[in-house]
Amino acid sequence: MVIKHVRLKPGFVLKELGGEFCIFDERDSQNGSLDGLPSVNETCIFLWNSLERGTKVTELVSLLAEEKNLDEEDATLELEEFLAKLIHGNVVEIEK
Repeated sequence: MVIKHVRLKPGFVLKELGGEFCIFDERDSQNGSLDGLPSVNETCIFLWNSLERGTKVTELVSLLAEEKNLDEEDATLELEEFLAKLIHGNVVEIEK
């Protein structure tokens, strides 16, 4: 599947909790992290912040490759894995 655009849904935030970063739904009164997204690594934090700034999907691979010193193939795999988690967690709206 080719994704043209990804937008974070309102109400979802990245928070630090006990030294780990997790994605939370601000509307959750229990303040628990999302199922399937218990914690995220530095790469995920970088991608999340990029999405918050409105970075286009087409730009994310090159930005990630440069930031983490990865080749394009590895950066693509990292991005695909992260987006799959966000899609599964119903955190983003996508345009195919």
